Amino acid sequence: MSDAPVSNSKRKRRKKRNNLNYILEIILCLIALSAITFSLIFLVKYRQISEEKAELQARVDVYEDPEDPYLARSEADALIAAEHDAAYEQGNADGEVEVLNKLKNELMGSDSSVETLKQFYPDDLIVFDENHFKFFPILDSLVHHPFEDADFSVSDKNRIVYNGSAASTETWIDVSKFQEKINWGKVSDDGIDAAIIRVGYRGYSQGDIMDDETFEDNIEGALDNDIKAGVYFLTQATSEAEAKEEAEYVLDRIEPYDISCPVVIDVEMVGGDDGRGNQLSMEERTKYVKIFLDTIKAAGYETCIYGNLKTFLLMLDMQQLEDYSKWFAGYTEVPYFPYEMDMWQYTDTGSVSGISGNVDINIRFVR
Repeated sequence: MSDAPVSNSKRKRRKKRNNLNYILEIILCLIALSAITFSLIFLVKYRQISEEKAELQARVDVYEDPEDPYLARSEADALIAAEHDAAYEQGNADGEVEVLNKLKNELMGSDSSVETLKQFYPDDLIVFDENHFKFFPILDSLVHHPFEDADFSVSDKNRIVYNGSAASTETWIDVSKFQEKINWGKVSDDGIDAAIIRVGYRGYSQGDIMDDETFEDNIEGALDNDIKAGVYFLTQATSEAEAKEEAEYVLDRIEPYDISCPVVIDVEMVGGDDGRGNQLSMEERTKYVKIFLDTIKAAGYETCIYGNLKTFLLMLDMQQLEDYSKWFAGYTEVPYFPYEMDMWQYTDTGSVSGISGNVDINIRFVR
């Protein structure tokens, strides 16, 4: 889900900025990997220092033994070697050596330092943001979803499926003008149960509300082929009045249609430094999201918040949003999100008959 360019000149500037961003991301990844490598070296050096300390202590113990004030060099070396081996074995028993070896192997075999760190900090959620790794303790004060990692697998269509008993599931997609012309008959035949269709968005620079020009074709095509439909709107509201305006715009656009799936507010950082909503405080953004959702709910529609890990950890106050449905976007083999959610977008490179190119695919949990 994303905003759209408004002119050729802006497109060129955005392309140039994106290229610079890609270069910056590569540099940052190298810096992050270097930092982790340095930490690994430091841990190994610490291990070596500990062993040397044990060795020196053994020398002191050997040569100060009151029962035998003198030992041959060979006897002393044998005792020192025994102390060295004991220290190493103790390190193994404490898990230090195993952790170091696992960390080294993970770094050598992975192209993502974040993915590596996740395995070593299972009680935290890790986000790379503003050139830093940020760690967020998993909170027991928030409701957790009941889905177990072991219950997810990949089908012969290369789609992730949930095999557990905590919920039944449906396969949903979300689309916008970026999917271009869609053959909804073929989509229906490919096992798609519902579609969340972009109705519009607020521009991230000037702040004008814009239509998604494929909205009518998409929603009519979905409904005509017995595919349930909902809609999403990309917010850039920076005031209570704008949040209300966005909700009323959506209500006006969807009024002619049978909307049986949620009306979703899409909350993301967009536009880099130019994003007009990126500088909002967590408190402000949370307030505007609630205004949007409450306005939609008052009109009789089901509502939902769409976002990724940054959305739910950095941008919104989860404590205030416990009673709102959440749609999590995270492209991993199992959900990297412990909290209550009703839908998981697990890929943005999915393949569905009737759609040329990539499409977002989601698991909808029905409980």
